[in-house]
Amino acid sequence: MSLKNMDIDVVMRRLADKRIEDAMAEGKFDNLEGAGKPIELEDMPADENARMLWWALRIMRNNDYTPDEVRWRKQIELLKAELDRATTESRVGTLCSQINELVRKLNTLGTNAIASGVVGVSLEEEHAKLVARLNAMTWGALQRTGYCFLAR
Repeated sequence: MSLKNMDIDVVMRRLADKRIEDAMAEGKFDNLEGAGKPIELEDMPADENARMLWWALRIMRNNDYTPDEVRWRKQIELLKAELDRATTESRVGTLCSQINELVRKLNTLGTNAIASGVVGVSLEEEHAKLVARLNAMTWGALQRTGYCFLAR
């Protein structure tokens, strides 16, 4: 049989199988970490482009790397939640500045892989929400103490 008629994939697979069998017979796999435990395999996509993304995400996840876009989006969510609980004008102003700076960075990143847009916050609107929140808190405190004799 000539080399022209041989399938190189089959030859390489047989060679690899033979070397693995020899190594097993010699006991080279006996003391491997995780021996006897199931391997956690993830389904790899069939499409080549999806496979490249799959590998990139897997490498990032295995190395505890989070892209800037994801970190900034999470930070914006946390800051917006804190903004909803803020009780001073200075804190509202600081949070609005921090949120808007992250939104600016995110929107000028140029690699928005996540399709949903991010919108900043308006200092005036947040100030109005703060006033309403403080008024509600004050009114609630007056009601609890029994000093609310004036009609609202």
